Amino acid sequence: MRRCKTALLVCALTLLLPALASAHYLWVTVTPDGEGPGRTNIYFEEGPHVGDGFYLDPFITRGKTWIRTVESPEPVELEISEINKADKKQRWLTGPLTAAAPRSIDSYGKWGVYRYGKTDVLLHYYARHLDVSGHEELHELGRAEKFALDIVPHETDGAMELTVLWEGKPAVDRVVFLRGPKGFRQNLKTDEKGQVRFEQKEAGQYLIRTSYDEVGKGGTFEGKEYSLTRHNGTLVIRLPVGP
Repeated sequence: MRRCKTALLVCALTLLLPALASAHYLWVTVTPDGEGPGRTNIYFEEGPHVGDGFYLDPFITRGKTWIRTVESPEPVELEISEINKADKKQRWLTGPLTAAAPRSIDSYGKWGVYRYGKTDVLLHYYARHLDVSGHEELHELGRAEKFALDIVPHETDGAMELTVLWEGKPAVDRVVFLRGPKGFRQNLKTDEKGQVRFEQKEAGQYLIRTSYDEVGKGGTFEGKEYSLTRHNGTLVIRLPVGP
């Protein structure tokens, strides 16, 4: 009986491991820093908050983060460094911002190969933080052309319209996960235009994420073979954006 229970426990833990990794996404936030333009913080956790940073290494070695503004729309790479508070089991990336809002902070990293069940998947992550306070600013900074997978917001008629783009074209039938203030939760699927639409009933921070799979696109990365390539995207934005 003990052997049976042990085997079941091992099996359960084995099944849980992919779920733990799949719950991690790249997130970008902005925080004040004295009287300057602030700092950006980059997390690879379940949400945009400090965690143990267990899976953070690939973003330290090959991740990149840029800032764009209305006055300077071309991406400018930011200097990012690691914060490691081992005593608190906290680890994340941070760096000083070079310009005040309105701005878009865009971060990308190729994580590497991870096994989901019996499938080896090459993972890419794209994260954005839009720091805007008006429709024109949202329009100017809404599209991150540097990203292969992008979530482009557009506010219209009191609602938010999101367009998911894959290599500049609408990504159809992609699930978009929405989380917001006061327990707001919606999971929507993009239409033939790659769009979803939702009402902003409460003001506050909204978390948006989606993904795109390149089925059959395999290869080898860092000596590991993979049969599928997955791209994960997130967007953090305060809504409504204002006049």
